[in-house]
Amino acid sequence: MNHIDEPVTLVPYDPKWTDVYDQERFRIALAFGVFPSSGLIQHIGSTAVPGLISKPVIDLMLGVRDWPPPNKLIKGICSLGYENLGEAGVVERVYLRCRNGQHFNAHLVKRGGELWINNLALRDLLIRDAAAREKYAAAKIAALRKGAGRLLAYSEAKNEVIAELIAKARAA
Repeated sequence: MNHIDEPVTLVPYDPKWTDVYDQERFRIALAFGVFPSSGLIQHIGSTAVPGLISKPVIDLMLGVRDWPPPNKLIKGICSLGYENLGEAGVVERVYLRCRNGQHFNAHLVKRGGELWINNLALRDLLIRDAAAREKYAAAKIAALRKGAGRLLAYSEAKNEVIAELIAKARAA
């Protein structure tokens, strides 16, 4: 899994991220003949949360009806410049990343499944709850200050806070 490990930097929220996401969502949707507004492609992660510090990487979640996702879909996304990194440590997710110009991560998950629900619940909680947003921002900064400056260590350092926030979001 070390091939997915990359340096992590945090930057202030950039309002342009919403437009960048919309452009990429449209590009992916057009490639597969789905309506961009269908809800099958969602903006997740910190770049989807106004005011939250973030890695300058736009995360898109693509909901598929059947699991595992069709190979044709994965190959199609790769033809758009994404690299397939498999599950990358998360069961029932296909992780693809694009590092040409603007950085993107695409997460293929089962629509309506646990990962779909948790990612949307966390995003929505962080958007509406300033205290949750501050707690998450503090966890991100603390991870870097403790030396977790690469993706795998950074992600691991935030896991406990993310689990707490997801539990809070799901209970709401």
